[in-house]
Amino acid sequence: MIADLLNTLVGLWLTYTAIFPYAIGMSRDRVALLAAVAMIGLALWARRSGAMPWQSTIALSTGALLAALMIADQLVHVSDVLIFWGVLWAGLVCATVSLWAALYRRPQDAGLAG
Repeated sequence: MIADLLNTLVGLWLTYTAIFPYAIGMSRDRVALLAAVAMIGLALWARRSGAMPWQSTIALSTGALLAALMIADQLVHVSDVLIFWGVLWAGLVCATVSLWAALYRRPQDAGLAG
């Protein structure tokens, strides 16, 4: 649960840096690459303790796609529009599924409750 909450914060922070790239005071490319690595690490950590693994799988794949996009931007220039939408959607998807995983609890058996 802690890893999912941290991954939610990373996703929200990525969304903020996509919308306000000059507010962080440093290069968005390096920040997004570090956030992608953090997303991957936190998703692997959340996979161990999650109720269902699909949320961490989506966060993991989103982090991997963002890392690939940022590495491609380091090697060859990628369109600024593609970088904006890639960072924005990676942040939104990661924050949404990670918060869902943090808040979701499996329902108890109905026969035992009554």
